Amino acid sequence: MTYNENVFIEKVNLRKLLYPGDLIDVEFPEQHIVANSRILDMSFQKRIAVILPPYHKNRKIETYSREKIIIRFYDFSASVVFKSHILKNSMEGIIIYLPRIAYRIQKRMFFRVSIIREGILLDEENNKKIRFETRDFSAGGMQIITKSTLEKDKRYILKNLTITDDLILEDIETMVVRSLGQNLYKENIYGMKFLNVNYKLEKKIVRFANLYSIKARHGAVGE
Repeated sequence: MTYNENVFIEKVNLRKLLYPGDLIDVEFPEQHIVANSRILDMSFQKRIAVILPPYHKNRKIETYSREKIIIRFYDFSASVVFKSHILKNSMEGIIIYLPRIAYRIQKRMFFRVSIIREGILLDEENNKKIRFETRDFSAGGMQIITKSTLEKDKRYILKNLTITDDLILEDIETMVVRSLGQNLYKENIYGMKFLNVNYKLEKKIVRFANLYSIKARHGAVGE
């Protein structure tokens, strides 16, 4: 295992993690596209896997033999990544090269993405709704700005935060863990920690953060 300040990277046996039926993200570096697909069949003995034709925004992606791709899927709060290439298209699906080794990337702290969204906190003690904007976001928490003053170490309920139509956080318990002063507009800046995000939502946020960062590298965050 190797690591830096923020990330653990571990070589893993792909046979123990990837199975037919698993959903995967397929990155096409030359096309600057991240598409969705699924494992249909696989053989580690033959070093091949058959995947569904990848789709991006309801459009089937054209592929060609020897095209380099990056496969990514998710294991708890980590992403598992391996490099591959397309061997050929067939009636059953797209046949790709299947290595035996992949890399499991575990964020020491949940990976954050810079994103601006409006949300509402509830101060239950005072029955007060507090409007805010995010400045970054992860499965572990968020940095926000607000005109209201929040108390450090106090718990608030995140009533609503819509990241995308498919990723909406509601009734999440949060706590102020850092007070970061004010910006030029005299708005208060706070670091918030999520306290009761379940596994399903955590996995969804991790996947969003990873895909968002990939799209940002390809200049496609507006898609």
